[in-house]
Amino acid sequence: MHSLFGTKHIILIIVSIALIVGLFIISKRFKFQTICKALFYVGIVSEIVKIFYYILANEEKYGGILPKTDLPFHLCSIQIIFIAIINISQSEKLKRFILSFMLPSCLFGGIAAILIATPSSLNAWVITIQYFLYHIAIVVFALNIFASKEIKLTIKDYFNCLKFLLIIMFFAIYINSILYDGNTKINFMYVVSPPQDGLPYLNEEKGWLSYIIRYAILVIVAVTACYIKPIITAIKEKISQIKEKGEKTEK
Repeated sequence: MHSLFGTKHIILIIVSIALIVGLFIISKRFKFQTICKALFYVGIVSEIVKIFYYILANEEKYGGILPKTDLPFHLCSIQIIFIAIINISQSEKLKRFILSFMLPSCLFGGIAAILIATPSSLNAWVITIQYFLYHIAIVVFALNIFASKEIKLTIKDYFNCLKFLLIIMFFAIYINSILYDGNTKINFMYVVSPPQDGLPYLNEEKGWLSYIIRYAILVIVAVTACYIKPIITAIKEKISQIKEKGEKTEK
């Protein structure tokens, strides 16, 4: 069994970084709508490969049923639903709302998935290729959202993203509770426990509440990092408005 940050994992991280840089440079030649369509097809193929692999791998135990733990309810997996909506919906407002969420969730979710790879993703070569290529794709997509001139994110998008992430978190808690059967722990979006044992920050050394607070802080920091430019712009505009109001009052 290959370990986290073992030789195989380190090689995969290096390859992933190279592919992210290369694919991002290439993707800048295409329209954003084309990139959205490409990610949709990549997501569909990725999910089909994953479904068939896990069904066949667990055929004797589950008899052709996908194990509950492999349902697409992780933060990265549900991006397929959101990218489908972006490709189908005619509502620019809805598209903007979803993209404001996908920027930090795809960027940091994809990076985290590559750095903290699941044990299963480092074993079978089929799932290794599927796992890393999919997460590489969503990171490249997030970089295109960030670099796109078509989408100018604002402070409103920042708060919408935080609110939606809060909803997603509660959704994950409910899904985990519904699917839990008393035997197998369901841990979608890692709201039950950390993605790996022994992590330096995301751990349960002081209990679940301490862990989930740290998790929430990390999420807020990650989202804020993605929206630092519109946040600074909003602060400058607010300061300017206060100054103008003060000057008018003096007159």
